[in-house]
Amino acid sequence: MSSNPLVPLILDGGLAAIQLASRDGVQLRITHVALGDAGYTPDVGQTALKHEIARYPIADGQSVGPRQLHLTALADDDKEFWIREVAFILEGGQPLAIWSDPQQVLAYKQAGMQLLLAYDLALSGVPADSVTVQSTGAGLNLALGEELASLATAQISEQLRGVGRDDALAEQQRAQEIAGRQIVGLLERMGAAEQRQRAAHEDVLCAVIANSTAVINLQHLVAKTTLGV
Repeated sequence: MSSNPLVPLILDGGLAAIQLASRDGVQLRITHVALGDAGYTPDVGQTALKHEIARYPIADGQSVGPRQLHLTALADDDKEFWIREVAFILEGGQPLAIWSDPQQVLAYKQAGMQLLLAYDLALSGVPADSVTVQSTGAGLNLALGEELASLATAQISEQLRGVGRDDALAEQQRAQEIAGRQIVGLLERMGAAEQRQRAAHEDVLCAVIANSTAVINLQHLVAKTTLGV
């Protein structure tokens, strides 16, 4: 998804759980990633995502620093939505931290396609080595995870470009429809003008024929008079 560390907001409930576990000499374990589609500025008093849609178990992960974890999960269900909020869930179901942003979108979860969720999670403001990752052992090793993350990033970028292309195509289609209506109107006006021109031409032709007939009749009359007929 991204190689940049994701810095979530540590919740009051998550901090209290860390402090309690630290006194007992226990590391808290992150077991799931929860995703939702609401974009906002998180609050430390939150106890859940504002609109959670799906929750996925951690497939693989490791500590890459005293306060930084690398973890991966695989979203492979039929849900479809924009990912705009993320919660990191402890083994007891307590959200440890939440990330969201009013403007930024992380990715698009498409139905029927596997999406690798790969995070470098920075836990600022907590005791060193107080949190670890519980893996399902699903076989998503970190080397493969990095490669899939790159592919996922490319896929997401293409999806975002596709949204832009769809908007551009829709705008182009509207412009073509407007141009089509204008062309039809122009053709109708041209047809009406041609009909008027043909009618005027026919009127002139009838007048010429009538005048020619009158001249011919006059010539015959003059000829008869001259010959004394």
